Amino acid sequence: MNLSQSQAPIKMPRVFFITLLLVLTLFHRLFASQVEWLGNTSPLMAIAFGGGMLLGRRFWWTPALLLIVSDIALALFNGWGLGSHLLFTLPFYVIVALAGATFARRQNWGAMLGGTLTASLLFYLLANTFAWATSPAYAHTFGGWWQSQTSGLPGFPPAWTFLRNALVSDTIWCLLAAPLFFSKALALPSREALKLKHETVLFS
Repeated sequence: MNLSQSQAPIKMPRVFFITLLLVLTLFHRLFASQVEWLGNTSPLMAIAFGGGMLLGRRFWWTPALLLIVSDIALALFNGWGLGSHLLFTLPFYVIVALAGATFARRQNWGAMLGGTLTASLLFYLLANTFAWATSPAYAHTFGGWWQSQTSGLPGFPPAWTFLRNALVSDTIWCLLAAPLFFSKALALPSREALKLKHETVLFS
């Protein structure tokens, strides 16, 4: 029996459940974009940071790619066009997913939740700042910037509600992902465990 065979019962369930969680979340994102009261309930930063953390350095790019593809698909489907906002969101997904991958071996749910919520807050602040800087609807003053972070533009829900929804949905996603960290059947083995298992196979 080789090393890859001995690892299969551990790795395959984890990959399957991570993939299932990501796919279900993206389906929710597509559905929520068509339902007004579900606005901004997609856990974008949980997908990016949490997905990168769960998949690790080898596949960290997968959640970022899924978010990028869904962003472009939503922009085209809803007639928004490939606007300048994509110049901000797409690189941000990549950076956050890569940051999540740096925590992959820690197997710490608290780190995943903390990193996700921090990324979500940064995303909110920077995205609204980008909108303030590029939209003529905002006064290019401190008062206009503050408006972009709080009340937003007239005719739209208050901007702060988007942050609230994002933090709630990110937290729920991390709770759903918790078994991928705490279940011994799904957790990735440590380097020491892999080394010991490899030595056992070689000398058995």
